[in-house]
Amino acid sequence: MKRREARMERRNARALKAREKSARLVEVVAADQVPRSLFNPEDSRSARSIANPDSIMQMLMGCSLFEYADREGRWSWGQDRNWCSPEARASTNCVVRRSMSEMSRLTWAEILSQTTGGRERRKKHHVQSWDSICPEAQARWVEIERTEDELFRFRVGGQERIWGVRQGPVFLVVWWDAEHRIYPV
Repeated sequence: MKRREARMERRNARALKAREKSARLVEVVAADQVPRSLFNPEDSRSARSIANPDSIMQMLMGCSLFEYADREGRWSWGQDRNWCSPEARASTNCVVRRSMSEMSRLTWAEILSQTTGGRERRKKHHVQSWDSICPEAQARWVEIERTEDELFRFRVGGQERIWGVRQGPVFLVVWWDAEHRIYPV
């Protein structure tokens, strides 16, 4: 027991010595309060990258399902343009409504960073030029008096696409393309 007590006493003495030493160092630092260099606000540097407050990239995607939707008539390939009745409840199996509900939980940065494909990865959702869509869709675009030069499309499944335009952080649904015919590949 004597060895044990001696060992504990040595340990306590070392701890006390260390505490006293750190207290002396703190006193020395506290006494010397002169800064090494003076701060000059005019010389302050700015951050290399500041988020653009006007950017939509960090905003959640908003969605307008029916306000701008073209739901009259049929496409020449037989697909009905009235893809989802506005009277239908959100619990119905409307692919467009379900997909837009899922996307509205994401920021535009998260949406645009999604990719698809095997070895040759490519953007899953992206901007599409108006003049690259099929002639029938171009004619319909003019007929419904849309003036935007760029459309945005969401890839929902293998062939399924949702077409529309972005206004700020809000996506305005215009067309549902179940067969990938608006922009054929």
